Amino acid sequence: MTVIAVNAMIVEAGRLSGIGHYTVQLVQWFAQINREQGGHNRLLVYCRPSAANHFVAIEGVELRAVAGQDGRVARVLNEQLCLPRMLRRDKVDAVLNPAFTGPVRGARMIVTTVHDPYFLVIPDLLPRPQRLYLRVFVAYCCRRSTRVVTTAASTMRDLLRHFPDLTDKISVVPMANRLPGPLSLPPSEAAPTRFVLLVAALTGNKNPGPLVAAVGELRHRYPDLTLVHVGKDPEGILEATIRQHDASNWVVRRRNVSDEELGTLYRQCLCVAVPSLCEGFGLPVLEAQAFGAPVISSDRGALPEVGGQGALYFDPTKVTEIKAAIAELIDVPTTREALRQIGFQNQQRFTWEKTAREMLDILLGGAAPSFG
Repeated sequence: MTVIAVNAMIVEAGRLSGIGHYTVQLVQWFAQINREQGGHNRLLVYCRPSAANHFVAIEGVELRAVAGQDGRVARVLNEQLCLPRMLRRDKVDAVLNPAFTGPVRGARMIVTTVHDPYFLVIPDLLPRPQRLYLRVFVAYCCRRSTRVVTTAASTMRDLLRHFPDLTDKISVVPMANRLPGPLSLPPSEAAPTRFVLLVAALTGNKNPGPLVAAVGELRHRYPDLTLVHVGKDPEGILEATIRQHDASNWVVRRRNVSDEELGTLYRQCLCVAVPSLCEGFGLPVLEAQAFGAPVISSDRGALPEVGGQGALYFDPTKVTEIKAAIAELIDVPTTREALRQIGFQNQQRFTWEKTAREMLDILLGGAAPSFG
């Protein structure tokens, strides 16, 4: 019997982040695959006591609560000081660190996932302490890990440019849709509501400024056009942009939106815009495509790799290109419908079962196929 552990310290008690959802989905599928294979492996999950609610209903999983205070510093200390002892105590063979860093001792096989390279690609957009922490500590954890996983080929290339010594132990295992979308393409509304939807927790790489400017300029031609943002704005990036463009009357900010409400917004919007300067994957692209929303997207990072032919791409620094993409979806209904059809087919390439099986293969000592 192989003892497999998941370091779920990144998962918080409330609504799941993208990486939190990634962690929970992997645990669910690891457990299901293990049951299908006769329960030959033992699956442990190490998590904060406050976040155990995300795992208690998963059959075949043993929970290990890691005591301590919440917060990033406490999590890092627990991962490096407490978890290795717990892994050795439980005789763990393989451990997955699903979020950039984690314990690098205590098990024979240590696998670490690096989701987003923007701390390497555009480091000036991060506060200096965070930039230094990521640059040093992610490199340390990757070099001490047995295997490193990225979610896209572009992320792997970015990592290897900075850390070429990872070449022999890095693999690509893509993510999948966060929301359970419809099984068939939803019907197109004859006259979709004219709002552009931005779904993101607005860190520096999300780059909302040019999108706000583009929508503002297009309102001279389409006065009913608005922008709806779903997600947090912890650094006040969007708030500052709204003031700059006097956009408070036509930028709508939504927080704490349920998955059901988000699905409705995807179905009703003119399009989903992803103007990021760098992305390690881009889950909103797949979410939008699953619900039949046309996607306009930056041509940077993993976004073209994930969106495939089901998106219109633009240079995220050029307002004119963003304007042209939005205007085409308003003026040319056939383009909008084509993107809906192609996008829905594209997102079906990604499933959590496939992701989990490839990750399990790595944890058990195999090699995942490259993607892209």
